[in-house]
Amino acid sequence: MAGRGVALGRAAGLFLALILYGLLSAPAPGRIRLAEAAIGALLVLGVGLLRPLSVATGHALLERDSPPWELPAVLAMAVLLWCPLMRGVWLDWAPDDMLRDVVPLLYLFLPVLLVPMLRAAPDRAVALLAAGMALAGIGFALRWWKQAHWGFGAIGVRAMADGGVYLLNAPSVLFAAIALPVFGVGALARGRWLWGAVGVAAILGGLLCLAALAGAVHRMALGLAAMAFAALGLWWLRRAPLAALGVGMAALLSVTLFPELLLGALGQAAEKTRLAGANTRWEEAEAALGQAQSSPTAFLFGQGWGALLANPAVGGWRVSYTHTLATYAVAKAGVVGLCALVAYFGGLAPRVLAFLRSDPALGWAVVAPLLMALLAHTSFKYLDTGLLLTLAVLGAERGKRLPTG
Repeated sequence: MAGRGVALGRAAGLFLALILYGLLSAPAPGRIRLAEAAIGALLVLGVGLLRPLSVATGHALLERDSPPWELPAVLAMAVLLWCPLMRGVWLDWAPDDMLRDVVPLLYLFLPVLLVPMLRAAPDRAVALLAAGMALAGIGFALRWWKQAHWGFGAIGVRAMADGGVYLLNAPSVLFAAIALPVFGVGALARGRWLWGAVGVAAILGGLLCLAALAGAVHRMALGLAAMAFAALGLWWLRRAPLAALGVGMAALLSVTLFPELLLGALGQAAEKTRLAGANTRWEEAEAALGQAQSSPTAFLFGQGWGALLANPAVGGWRVSYTHTLATYAVAKAGVVGLCALVAYFGGLAPRVLAFLRSDPALGWAVVAPLLMALLAHTSFKYLDTGLLLTLAVLGAERGKRLPTG
C-alpha cells in the first residue's frame, strides 16, 4: 500500500487528468493526441507499474490482507484480459481494434488498480476525484453548449444535436448535474458568505449540465437525475425537514417561473421515445447473441477483443461496440467473460451500497451515472466510468461526507 503522501500525489494526478479530459479530450477519442497522451501519463503515474504487473500476472491473488472484493475482481480482470485477447490474436483481428477493446477494459477495472494505491488517504482521494469528476462534467457541458451556439432558448422546443464526439455521453456530465446542486445547497446552508458564493457557483454549474442533457434530450440521464433528486429529497426530509422544505419550495418556484421550458422538455423526451423507442437495443442484443452462437468456442469465449459486429443500432455497420455492457461481453468474451463480469460487479456491489448508505448525497451522484453506463449505454467503455467505480469503493472506506448542510 502506498504511503499517505504518495497516495495524495496520485490522487492529485488523477484530478488533473480529469480536468484535461473534460476540457480537451472526448469520451471516446478517435486518435491519441497530446491531451490523450498527457491523460494517459497521469493515469500511469496514478496506478504505478508494480500494481498492474501484480494483477496481470496473478501475484495479487497471493496478498493476504486484501479486502473481500479484490479477489474476485483480480480473477475477473485476468479472465477478461487474457482469454479474449488470446482469442483475438488467434483470429487475427486488427491490433487497433483489439486496443480499442483492451483500453476500455482497463478503465472498467480501475478500482482493482487504483484503490490499493489511494487507500492510505481515502478522504482526500475521494474529495479530489469528486471535484475532478464534477469539473470534467462542466467542461464537457460548456464545450457542448459552445458547439450548440449557446442556444438555451431551444430547450423544450427542439432536440439539439449531440455533436460528432458525443460529449454529453460522458458519465461525468450526469455526475456533475446531480452532485453540484446538492453540494451547492449544502454550502448555502452553512451561512458564510464564502461558502454561499461557492454554493451558488456549484448550483449554476449543475444546472448548466442538466440544461445540456435536457437540450440534447438524453432521456436516460434525465430520468436517473430525477430519481436521484427524489431519493435525496426524501432523505433530506428526514434529516433536515426545514432545509428540505426550502429546497422543495425553490423547485416549485422554478416550475412556476419556467413552466413552458419544463413541459417542453418533457414533451421532447416523450416525442423521442415515440420516434426512437428503445433505439434498436433488442435488435442489437439479437445480433450479439447470434455472433456468440456461431460456434461452441464463440459461445464460451466470444469472438475476442478486436472483433467487429454488424450492429443494427448503427444501420448494420460493422463496429467494435454495442450499447450495453452485457451484449458487448457476450459478443467479445462469451459466457465465460459474462460470468467474470458478474463476479466482478457482485464483489463491488456491497461496497457501492455501503457507500450509498454512508453518504447518500455523493452516493446517488455516483450511482446514477453508473446505472446508465453499465445497463443501457456505451459509456461503460469510458474513463469516467472506471473512476466513478473507484470513487464508490474508496467512498465506502472513508469517514467524511459531501457537505449537505
